Amino acid sequence: MAPALDTGSPSHDAAYAMAVRDVADSVAGSVFLAGESWPTLWVRDAAYAIDLGAALLHPGVARASMRAVAANGRWAQDRAAHFGRWPNLTDAIVGAVGAWACYETTGDLEFLSWSHEVTRASLARAEQEVFDGGLFRGCASFMESNSGHPPRFAFRGRAVGATKALSTNVLHHRAYSIAARSAELLGEDPAPFAARAAEVKQAINERLWVPDRGCYAYYEDADGQVSDRWEGLGTALAVLWGVADDEQAATVLRTVAPTAHGLPCLWPPYPLWGPWLPRDEYNYHNGTVWPFVQGYWGWAAATRRAVDVFAAELAALTALACRAPTYHEFYRPRTGRPGGSARQLWSAAGYLALVHHGLVGLRLGGSGSDIGFAPVVPDGFTEVRLSGLTLRDLTLEVTVTGHGTEVTAFAVDGVPQAGHTVPATLTGRHRVDIAVG
Repeated sequence: MAPALDTGSPSHDAAYAMAVRDVADSVAGSVFLAGESWPTLWVRDAAYAIDLGAALLHPGVARASMRAVAANGRWAQDRAAHFGRWPNLTDAIVGAVGAWACYETTGDLEFLSWSHEVTRASLARAEQEVFDGGLFRGCASFMESNSGHPPRFAFRGRAVGATKALSTNVLHHRAYSIAARSAELLGEDPAPFAARAAEVKQAINERLWVPDRGCYAYYEDADGQVSDRWEGLGTALAVLWGVADDEQAATVLRTVAPTAHGLPCLWPPYPLWGPWLPRDEYNYHNGTVWPFVQGYWGWAAATRRAVDVFAAELAALTALACRAPTYHEFYRPRTGRPGGSARQLWSAAGYLALVHHGLVGLRLGGSGSDIGFAPVVPDGFTEVRLSGLTLRDLTLEVTVTGHGTEVTAFAVDGVPQAGHTVPATLTGRHRVDIAVG
């Protein structure tokens, strides 16, 4: 049975139900397809969607998808019409993110062992071929069209490949962190991976953090100059995955301003790729609103207990969900008009993340010992109930009453608990009741 949301708000409940349906409708054979207009398996689409929540709904499909995007023992690199593929595009390491989410939701150590070797080999390749000693070169993750870059980069894959983008470097930091945790779980030495994670984090903060603007730069170019724009995905991931420290995160959440329809993929837009150009490819990545980026932004805000930021993104994506029968690839920042492919996998998964990791506050540590909860419930909600959520060998019905971020009561199957966790070793159906204020 598919999970269901009951908040007393028809629009939120319908948006969640549509997300569940879109993810289910994206399964073909044993893998996830990217979207109605992209009817194939893509590495980054699958990995991000799996991380955002698709693994919780379809764990077997998630693992099969990640196995299918490993080529020659490494995570495969998606390609793009405007800029080509590796080494201009170097976000293949996103496979590590999707694979780790598969492990978190299943506890499958055999799969973890396999994916750890793929990630290890992928990091080794990146170190050898696209590392400049501090940061990794390559186009920003998923921003692989002319519209997402200055006109001087149009159709110049090598020039784009010489940039050091925030999102791509945050992905490599995350992959090292995942490799360190995986090594520990598999009885290996995590120290070399942890050290590299710390080094990449330091380089990001030394070279891409712009204190005067209170945010990270989109990229550093081949001449060492940072962009005067910020990117939505990289910014969200830096906050979510701890590249930003507490002070930086608070500053980013205060200074990075979403559009009326949600966080854009970059800002401000490049003037040449204006809205008067009718084809999607001319404004595809030019300040448009992508729901999977919104999902990560809202998730990041929730982990920092930034209720107002989370509430705004949840409201924005809920409103966008009402504009079409399925989640679209992106939406126009000024009008909210849907664009790109319909039934886009990672867009639907973005809404799952806002519910699972925001409203319900699901926290998966990957240790296999417990499942944590830290709900972030905006004003206007009195009760949030998520039923039928399957995780490993248990099925949860979670009810959150009140609004706010402070957990005032926590019970499992009616028994009050001192902590806010459920043992991951439980099996069968269990009820979790949480009160917040």
